[in-house]
Amino acid sequence: MRNLTIKREKSFVGSLAKMKVYIEDPTSNEMRINDVPCRKIGDLKNGEEKTFQIDEQEVKIYVIADKLSKNYCNEFYQLPAGQEDVFLSGKNKFNPANGNAFRFDNNESEETIASRKRGTRKGLLILIIAAIIGAVVGYSITSGLFSDKTPDAKDFSSNGMSIRLTDEFIKTDIENYTVAYDSKNVAVFALKEAFALADGFQNYTLEQYGNLVLKNNNLSASELQNLDGLTEFEYEFTNPNTKDTYKYFSFVYKADDAFWLVQFATLTENVNEYRAQILEWAKTVSFE
Repeated sequence: MRNLTIKREKSFVGSLAKMKVYIEDPTSNEMRINDVPCRKIGDLKNGEEKTFQIDEQEVKIYVIADKLSKNYCNEFYQLPAGQEDVFLSGKNKFNPANGNAFRFDNNESEETIASRKRGTRKGLLILIIAAIIGAVVGYSITSGLFSDKTPDAKDFSSNGMSIRLTDEFIKTDIENYTVAYDSKNVAVFALKEAFALADGFQNYTLEQYGNLVLKNNNLSASELQNLDGLTEFEYEFTNPNTKDTYKYFSFVYKADDAFWLVQFATLTENVNEYRAQILEWAKTVSFE
């Protein structure tokens, strides 16, 4: 036997969720990840380090978020055979297309990179389908009766955050976000990062938090700006399958107990139509 130690570095991405650690096991019927039979060996909280006893043969170590997203929100590390103890580290990284999956450090083999690309494609497809289904369900109820109706303002609240959108939006569940709202052309993703996640976190300024988000998520091409009194940054993401490009307007807020990252996403072709409206929606964000 040998010891495998995994350290989950603190990250403001997916911080509230426990990550599940699985090991490849041909004799197990517990779960298949990417068609590989596996069994669970433990959980990892944000910032936690744990040691597991494993055998000495060559084996894959998987880290996933949950059973539903295991085939796209996953990461594996190929451990060679040996008797020496092993130390691995990594953290969750921002990417809505793969559910902000965990990524091991120094894990850039061809097999791993190919697996990540497959997972991102699957996750992005699921994200798009979920958005489409949410929009269809919401609009199927009202489109026939109120096709010419002007959208009415509607207040939404969750986990201490409130926002005024319109009645075209519906609340939906998106993996690793605190709350999300969807409509035909704009989606809203909100993430709460409690001060308790790190010592001294409550002393950060909005600019420090925003720059930390940019750094931790490799958004070096973006920069913080003051937009009509709000702290904001923008970036684009292109669907590798459909080639559609989405614009993200990301606003950071500081409440009494947490920082919040609230993102509005729309196709780049809709940016001119919705830019001003998105700013007005962002101004309505408040906290209990």
